[in-house]
Amino acid sequence: MELTAAVLTIRQLTLAVILVPPDSTYPAPGARLVAEAQRVFPTLPILLVAPRVGGFSRTYAHFDVTNLVDHIDTDRIAWRRYSALPDSSPLPF
Repeated sequence: MELTAAVLTIRQLTLAVILVPPDSTYPAPGARLVAEAQRVFPTLPILLVAPRVGGFSRTYAHFDVTNLVDHIDTDRIAWRRYSALPDSSPLPF
């Protein structure tokens, strides 16, 4: 799996911001994508964000992003491609 993402620090919080299509910011696909992104960024909170359309951007996260979204401009982020390596280790549970 490849992700277009960036690691940002906003208001003393470091998080992984993942660029996704707007349809992926709904709860069902969003929760699945957050779980997949946690394989790449296991220690960071994950925020899914769609590109701005008409000044508005959709987001999805497992935490309240109300105070963070105003500080995220998808046009100014230096996006990178990240790949999840296949995990061959057994699950801890």
